[in-house]
Amino acid sequence: MRLTIFLSAFLLCGPLAFASSKGDSVIHGVFAGMSEGDFLKIYPQPILRDLRHEGIDDWLTYNEPIDDPLHEVITFHFQNDKLIEWKLNDRPELIKEYLGEFCFYQDPSLIYQAIRNVLLKMPYNDFLNVTNRQRPILFTEFYDSGTARFASSSEFIVSRDDPPCCKEGFTLVKLGMGLGLAKTPGPIEGVVAHEIAHRVLDTIRKGNVNCDAERASNALIRKWGFKKEFKEASQLFGQKKGDPVACQEAPHKANPRDPILPKGY
Repeated sequence: MRLTIFLSAFLLCGPLAFASSKGDSVIHGVFAGMSEGDFLKIYPQPILRDLRHEGIDDWLTYNEPIDDPLHEVITFHFQNDKLIEWKLNDRPELIKEYLGEFCFYQDPSLIYQAIRNVLLKMPYNDFLNVTNRQRPILFTEFYDSGTARFASSSEFIVSRDDPPCCKEGFTLVKLGMGLGLAKTPGPIEGVVAHEIAHRVLDTIRKGNVNCDAERASNALIRKWGFKKEFKEASQLFGQKKGDPVACQEAPHKANPRDPILPKGY
């Protein structure tokens, strides 16, 4: 596989709709109490969207159906190899599954919390787009201090029942250790949302690596509802004295208080 890595610079959802086995005893040929082995004959592993294992519990999520105009997903919950319930559009569970596979940070780190919060708050259709395992976003560390600034390693482990991923490539978001300056997730959410917006707008693949692309990303996250987080990120991580000149948010204004993004953002 040919891998090209691009480094880029640097929210609102409706109510969840649930349908569970408590209300419906049968759905698309599966039923409460069905074994996981029999279930997988109807919903095979290759079409899995995401999954999660935790002790005696398994959660398996699928696009339902794949061409559904409502962009719904369905999550099946197994316990002791038996199907106990299912839910439509269970975003918190889908985020747990997704970050368990594609994020090197773990709860309760502030960076993990910030990534989770952005995925929770951004519009649902955009959320489904960026968590598509055919072209996922990978969130990884970027060390610019300490001994790890010279070299560090991370590794993904693929298990036998993992669904295929990355057929359309992937986006690598490297989050610098400097984000540790934040005392709350808010400023980090501004940075993370900005990077995810680049993926939604597809600016990098289109070759739009310029200040206009940065402003477009900022405009999108404001539209998503991250105005406060963007302001906090600009204040905490924005350009400091001695930094190379970066993109200004509104160069047509002669207002010295216009937020200026950090180097490379």
